[in-house]
Amino acid sequence: MDEELPPLVKTDNIDPKIKADVSNQLDSIINPTSKPKTDGTNVTSYYSGGEIKTEPLIKIKDIPGVENTQTGVPQETQPQIQKRPIVRTYKSDVEETIQTGHISSINMALAENRRAMGQAQKTDMGEKRAGINKNILIISLVLIIGGALTFFVPKLLIQLQYGEKKVPVETVDSKPIMTVDVEEKINIKNLNLSRVSTTLKERILQSSTKLGQLKNIFLVEGDAPNEKLITATNFLTLINANPPSDIQRTIKDPYMFGSYNYNGNQTFLVLKVGSFDTTFSGMLRWETNLWQDFKELFNLQSEETSSTENTFALEIKKFQDATFDNKDCRVVKNSDGNIVFLYSIIDENTIVITTGPDTLKEIINRVSKARVVTQ
Repeated sequence: MDEELPPLVKTDNIDPKIKADVSNQLDSIINPTSKPKTDGTNVTSYYSGGEIKTEPLIKIKDIPGVENTQTGVPQETQPQIQKRPIVRTYKSDVEETIQTGHISSINMALAENRRAMGQAQKTDMGEKRAGINKNILIISLVLIIGGALTFFVPKLLIQLQYGEKKVPVETVDSKPIMTVDVEEKINIKNLNLSRVSTTLKERILQSSTKLGQLKNIFLVEGDAPNEKLITATNFLTLINANPPSDIQRTIKDPYMFGSYNYNGNQTFLVLKVGSFDTTFSGMLRWETNLWQDFKELFNLQSEETSSTENTFALEIKKFQDATFDNKDCRVVKNSDGNIVFLYSIIDENTIVITTGPDTLKEIINRVSKARVVTQ
């Protein structure tokens, strides 16, 4: 027990008092029954200034680097307590976390793997959702476009087949006597001149004008852009009409041929003349052939008569006096008393030939308005 421990540090420069205090404190720890060699002050009380406290007993064999006094064999070196570094670092924090939480590198790797797999799964789900949304959008667009085409294509085809076609810009002025709703140009080079009346009658019957519309059909000759209107005299020649010579001499341009839609398409012809007196007497003489001259063009229907009667004479007798809108007329009536053909000199320079009083009234109204505008 009296054998001293080998010095761990040099003691040459240590204060003798401190050295004695340390030696006494060590002796008290090793041998608690002995009293300290000093005046009762131990190391702890020396530095702390407090009373002596009872310390737990430490076996000599637990002190690292000290031999066993009984056997003389050095004690096994015990693991020293790891000192905590003064400055904290990321590495030290991780090591402390691993020690306190019992986390191993394998657990950390598994956690990292699970986190990576979770992110990959979320990415895959996001891509799948994006793909689904894209497919839904494409299908929706296809359905919308298909529905639109289903609706518009048949409508377009019907419009192309049955719809109204745009009338090309005319290179020649029709010079209508009054306002018109529809116009149609016919070049005589495309007609069979021996059946002009029949062709014009068919055009009238096939006209698709609306109720109350007035259509002007004018004939031209020559090639575009040098087309020119057929004169009134040439028109009467083309339809095989035979007016008296005094009417032929007084007829002037322009003229107008067409139809008015009222109870069907009613045909009319408007002629301009130079003298009322000459025109009146000439029209009375023309009554002999007037029905026959316009029978084909106006689609006039003759009633059946007995074989002993003269059909031509009966047609002449059918002309009678009548008045419409204060205008004197000469009319032809059928067996039911309905007017089927008439003519009227509506002013000093205008003759109207048509198939019904309604058409005559409309023409009178439009010519009067056109005269006011011209004035």
